[in-house]
Amino acid sequence: MQEVKKVALRFSLTSGFSRDMVHGIIAYMRKHGPWQIDMRSEEPISLTTWAELKHWEGDGIIAPVYRKDHVAMLKAKGVAVVNTSAALEDMPFPTIAFDNEAIGIMAAEHLLEHELDRFAFIGPKEWDYSVMRCNSYAKALRKQKAPCTKCWIRPASASKQLDESWVESNHYLEAIKQLQPPVGVFASNDRVGYGILRACQQLGLRVPEDICLISVDNDEILCNLANPNLSSISLSGEEFGYQAAAMLDAQMKGLPLERDNVMIPPERVVLRNSSDFLTVEDRYVADALRYIRNHASRFIDVSDVMSVLPISRRSLERRFQDVVGHGVYKEISRCHVERAKELLEQTDWPVSRIARESGFNSTNRFEDTFRKETDLSATAYRAKLPAKS
Repeated sequence: MQEVKKVALRFSLTSGFSRDMVHGIIAYMRKHGPWQIDMRSEEPISLTTWAELKHWEGDGIIAPVYRKDHVAMLKAKGVAVVNTSAALEDMPFPTIAFDNEAIGIMAAEHLLEHELDRFAFIGPKEWDYSVMRCNSYAKALRKQKAPCTKCWIRPASASKQLDESWVESNHYLEAIKQLQPPVGVFASNDRVGYGILRACQQLGLRVPEDICLISVDNDEILCNLANPNLSSISLSGEEFGYQAAAMLDAQMKGLPLERDNVMIPPERVVLRNSSDFLTVEDRYVADALRYIRNHASRFIDVSDVMSVLPISRRSLERRFQDVVGHGVYKEISRCHVERAKELLEQTDWPVSRIARESGFNSTNRFEDTFRKETDLSATAYRAKLPAKS
């Protein structure tokens, strides 16, 4: 009978990324044999706490290690450990992390497209991942002779990263007051980005016109609840979880690891209103673009766009052509297709549901439009995506 390993997972289930990471661990377990996962079934469902880990007995632990006393405690336990955080240097455990250098470069390239003169980074200096993203971002900007202001803000406490109370911190207000709009801002993650948006509202700053903002994690709920909704660099939580599980499994079996440090590259920029069309000075075109972006997941046509603007369709079409380079209908189609691409990458939904959830009133219309925009069918586009482990 196959021995079932007892494994503890130590992270919150409150973020989209964490839930995706658990899906990746589940996918690994299905392929390579079951584990007994310690979890709490009461509401809300939760995983093992640090306090419980101190007395826990088992075979392996996957955890983000932020503190040196936690390092000491895990070393004393003598079990297999995979660290999922880049918060500390000199980590004694095998570590999996995202490629923070690549994330910083991706953020810089996105904001540089807006032809801005000023750029900034906002995030906590206490966490290595934040510093690495900042340094890479600033380096990429320097190559283009673009200045970068680094605004360091403190986490809520030495033991936590970013909790709910942290988004109200006055550190955001003080950081943004240092900046001269218009400015491109890179936030260390989505929670920081959300806090920046709240501060901009208090200061009467427009987003994206004054503060062109992008963050990291692509937490769907947080990014879409934000006002305006938040552009973010997507990270593959499922791939992260799968690879973390593979590293832990090898250790528990006494097998050598190919690498003690695994880097997962970022996926792409998911464009939303916080960094979209900053350089459009025509207010009617900007309002139309914003309306189209906000309704990328529902069926709209040109008449819907016109219903929120106090100008004629002929005037808007002329302005649109001058500023964007194509007509209003073309932009509606483009945004719907971009939404469809996102769903094809992130879900296993059938094409009929993808069509409906990306604003098309029929599957045939969706297929025709998608093929015109991409030269591929939706099925072929999905088949070309990197395989999920």
